Order: sequence, then structure tokens, then C-alpha cells
Amino acid sequence: MQKKKSKIVVISGLILVALIAVFTICYNVFSAKPSEGSKNVVIEVVNSTGAKADYELSTDAEYLKDAMDELAENNDSFSYSGTDGDYGIMVEVVNGEQAIYAEDNAYWALYVNGDYGQYSANQQPVVDGDTYTWIYEKAN
Repeated sequence: MQKKKSKIVVISGLILVALIAVFTICYNVFSAKPSEGSKNVVIEVVNSTGAKADYELSTDAEYLKDAMDELAENNDSFSYSGTDGDYGIMVEVVNGEQAIYAEDNAYWALYVNGDYGQYSANQQPVVDGDTYTWIYEKAN
């Protein structure tokens, strides 16, 4: 009787392992995979004179900084730089225009779909269809 019970436990364990393997394989084969250009976004830049430049981008980037790196690499009219801080990257220069708060009370503000951004560029998730706007702003 004991041998029969242990045989059932072993067979049940093997069936469970086989089922887990089958589900894992099915998940890996049939799950959605990111493809090149899977997200279409717009990055806008509004400089100190109010002039606006729009850049459309198809990207697989997870975060805005990665999308901006990709844009800068593929489009000579877009560039940016900044410094890393405790809260992420602080963008200080966009398209050659500097805005360093400590020097000129100006900064590059990030807006996402018209709302003030809540994250730094390296923490802002990229979502298909979103518009990310960098606006040169001066503090009063």
C-alpha cells in the first residue's frame, strides 16, 4: 500500500513538472514580443523665444531618456545634455540652449500630454501615442 502511494506521488509530481514546462513553452512562443518601432511618440521642444520643434519617433524605448538618446543619434537637429542627480537626470541643455537654474533661474520643464511631468527623463515611461514636451521656463 505504501509503495502504491509513493508511486502516485512521484507520477503526480512528474505530471506537474511536465505541465509547467508546457505552459512555459507556450507562454514564450505565443506571448507578445516588442518589435522595432512599437511605440509612436512625439518629442516637442519649446525654446526661450517660444519657437517650437516637433520630432516624431518610433521606438522600443522603455524610458524617455532612451527615446531621446535614439532621437539625438538619428536626427542632427535634436540634442540634449544634463547631469545625474538624486532624482534622476536634470536636463540642462536642449538643442544647444542652456537652462541652468543656479545660473539663470531657468530650467527645462517636462510636460507629458500637456501635464507637468512627475518623473525625470530616465524614469519617465514611454507610452505609445504620448507627447513629451520640453519647455524652457524661467522662475520668477
